[in-house]
Amino acid sequence: MSTDVMDGHDGLTRRSVLKASAATAGLGLVGTASADDDTSSTRPIPCLDMTGVLEREDVTTVQAASVAPETSSGIGPGSFLLISRGGTTAGCTANFIWDGADGGTYLGAAGHCFLPDGAAASESAGGSFDTSGVTVRACIDCAFGGATGLNGLQGGELVELGEVVYARQSQNGNGVGNDFGLVRVPDDVQPLLDPAMPQFGGPSEIGAVDGGETICHYGNAVAFGETFLTKGRSGAGLGHGSDSWSAATTSAPGDSGAAVQTCTPTLTGLQGVEAAGVLTHLTTNGGVAGTTMSRAKEMAGEVGLDISARLV
Repeated sequence: MSTDVMDGHDGLTRRSVLKASAATAGLGLVGTASADDDTSSTRPIPCLDMTGVLEREDVTTVQAASVAPETSSGIGPGSFLLISRGGTTAGCTANFIWDGADGGTYLGAAGHCFLPDGAAASESAGGSFDTSGVTVRACIDCAFGGATGLNGLQGGELVELGEVVYARQSQNGNGVGNDFGLVRVPDDVQPLLDPAMPQFGGPSEIGAVDGGETICHYGNAVAFGETFLTKGRSGAGLGHGSDSWSAATTSAPGDSGAAVQTCTPTLTGLQGVEAAGVLTHLTTNGGVAGTTMSRAKEMAGEVGLDISARLV
């Protein structure tokens, strides 16, 4: 099974990620970041190349009604997504469940997970790429959702979602704060939905990534996304504007699209509180950046959707 980085977005390898992690052991960060970071020096978090995984005998696509959700195995924030387009399959992370005023239900992801290089947006959003041939599957009960060279995708069942209704990865050449996508959740998949982020719980409110605030996310990154304990990571917010936010936390290919929350300490660990944004980019000094909640909502309006993140 190939676990290369998709689309040439990044040259990160599992070895380089582990090396960087070891160099900053005890800090909880890959590299360093400051509140004065310029998010224009960024690159999209690459998807994992999962091409060929769908042909494996231990990974099956099933009818939604045959899957019984268990703790942290429903479909929602942190779900491992396999996105097939143009003969390749990308591995990304879902963000929030979004309810539409039209009565539809949608699962969020990074827009660049649905789009090839060179396509700013889907045809539905006035772009050049036809997403009608894109197939999105969510992995249920993956033993190790990181799907890296160390552990791979250990079994699991795949539930096929609906059509990609919206995708954008840049606006006027700017990626950060303009990267978001939505896939429709079919009616028969609704019983599998779980709006709570695994490990942290929440969100119970809508908020933003403020400077100095503790943030947390749960994703399927190379190196970090291989086990339940390291899928969930925390860091420090560096601040936000109307469209984008930045933070200092660990991330790597495969985290693309992950939900970001503000978190508060409790006696049992960090508890998710506010839905704060969508993780989409790595900054050149080791930080991360992404799309704000208000910007994601605004972007969906390009295709006439009025969406709200589902809270716990």
